Amino acid sequence: MKQFVLLISAIASLTQLCRGASCVSGTLASYIALGATGCTIGANNLSGFQTLSGLAGAISVSPADVTITPNGGALNPGITVGANASAAAGMQLELLFTYRISGNSYTGISINLADSRATGDGAVSDVNDYCAGGMFGPDGVSGCSGTAGSLVLLNSGSDLATFSAVPSLNVTDDLTFDGGTMGSAAGGSITDRFTAVPEPFTVLLTAAGIALALGLRLTKRNL
Repeated sequence: MKQFVLLISAIASLTQLCRGASCVSGTLASYIALGATGCTIGANNLSGFQTLSGLAGAISVSPADVTITPNGGALNPGITVGANASAAAGMQLELLFTYRISGNSYTGISINLADSRATGDGAVSDVNDYCAGGMFGPDGVSGCSGTAGSLVLLNSGSDLATFSAVPSLNVTDDLTFDGGTMGSAAGGSITDRFTAVPEPFTVLLTAAGIALALGLRLTKRNL
């Protein structure tokens, strides 16, 4: 029994170390600094955050001016990304970033755009490109080695997609603030949310933990 306890503890500790610490609120710059180790929401690992080159002529929003707040739980992990950006007429600002989520099996993704402000012909938009079960190429939007898909929002609202279970997703968000020719665009936060189902290893580990707890209880009764 003691050897079994040590084995389960070692496996759990090793799994946590490989996945990194729990995700906390911070800037996009701080999430980029996590590198390939990333951080976790339950058994879900979010890693590989980086910014990408955007549209020609657009001004890139600094990662230091972008906040990331983790939310959800083990089976509905997500992040809310807020950008402190404002575009006047004739100006376009862009936040283009990518990351990866893994650790469970995933069957869906949804996005929500809120708190944006646009006047005249200005607009705030988000294009979410996802690669289910694979990775995008260097530009973050093409060359998907799995199944590619896109979700699109303008000014506000939500969109979602479902697919067969995959072990990971590569995600790229393109949040754009376009002041148009005589308008403005500002603010806005996007929330990426994932539908997860536990990996067999996670289920096995949980079952082992339950079996261990029952075994210890029975042992105490027999003493």
